[in-house]
Amino acid sequence: MKSYAAVALLAPATFLSQVACGQNVRAADSVVVAHSPSRAALYSTLLPGLGQAYNRSYWKLPLVYGGFAAFGYFIQSNNFRYNLYRDAYTIKYSVAQLKTDDPEYENKKAALEQNLYSMFLNVPMDRLQYYKNSYRRDRDFFIIMTILFYGITIIDATVDAHLFTYDVSNDLSFKLQPYAEGCYAFTPSTRSNPHVGLNFSITF
Repeated sequence: MKSYAAVALLAPATFLSQVACGQNVRAADSVVVAHSPSRAALYSTLLPGLGQAYNRSYWKLPLVYGGFAAFGYFIQSNNFRYNLYRDAYTIKYSVAQLKTDDPEYENKKAALEQNLYSMFLNVPMDRLQYYKNSYRRDRDFFIIMTILFYGITIIDATVDAHLFTYDVSNDLSFKLQPYAEGCYAFTPSTRSNPHVGLNFSITF
């Protein structure tokens, strides 16, 4: 009975010691099986930044959400100005379509211009159209950039997952150092010529 108890107590200790000694190898083996680039891509597609979190690249999360926040700000800002100039252009265009010989011309014009901001009253239609098109173009540009940035986050999560188990430990190194070796002579007929060069070694 005591022997079984001893085995029961020693077995967990032995297992933990083996895990502690070989945790790097066993952890790497388990990661190779469990860490999936396709899963990282799926997570990043469903929710931006989730693939980076799955890869444990938590330092990238502020970059991901900061990028989306910046693009969102530019989209909203340009869209607001586009709507502002579009509405002003529409009102100006409607006023231009009124017939000046209409007895209700002044009333109709006043009714339309009451919805027009005062800063646009003296702005020509062609300038309103120019700014309207410019802000719409900028808005669409940032929408496209947001989509591209979204794709980049997916690609980054996928590539990072592929390299998740890449060995970057101190056991993998490349060393380049100068090399010099002298040839020592023991007889008068032997010449002593030193050898100089570069020596490199790869450890893995």
